[in-house]
Amino acid sequence: MSEKDLEIFDKIQNGDLKAYEDFFRMHYPELVRYSHRYVRDTLAAEEIAQEVFMYIWEKRKAINIQSSLASYLYQAAKNRSINYQRLELPKLQLQSDITEMEVSLTSETNHGEQTELVSKLVKEAIDELPKKCKEIFILSRNAGLTYEEIAEDMNLSKKTVENQMGIALKKLRESLKPVIDYVRTK
Repeated sequence: MSEKDLEIFDKIQNGDLKAYEDFFRMHYPELVRYSHRYVRDTLAAEEIAQEVFMYIWEKRKAINIQSSLASYLYQAAKNRSINYQRLELPKLQLQSDITEMEVSLTSETNHGEQTELVSKLVKEAIDELPKKCKEIFILSRNAGLTYEEIAEDMNLSKKTVENQMGIALKKLRESLKPVIDYVRTK
């Protein structure tokens, strides 16, 4: 680590808020741009950059940086961006697919029956999920809880909640694929 990085990080580790704020202002815009290259969503990129900086502040005493402070920042942003792609994008895609089905079906003449059919198929697909997946999916989708809130609510780790949501989304996508494909051809 360079002498300057060492000095800045030493101040941050000792709780120097001014050094942390200066470091944040210096690197935040570029970190957002860097993350945006992966996630292609400005709000998500900003959130990822903020999470990285929050993590650094919260864990400042435990972090052991071997390379440069900037390298650590960019690697953390890259890892979080990849996790976003892996965990959040499929969730957003499934929600988009369901919305697309609903919009397509409501625009057709006999939309009442078809909308009911799609709602029934979605409900059945959710009911077929394993118990924990189903509960986590419903808390996320219907109750609007974050992964952290679900983890706290169910006394699970955030990682377990993320994994269960991944399983739920994969199973729902497989179950609803024929319906999604049908709606897309209309």
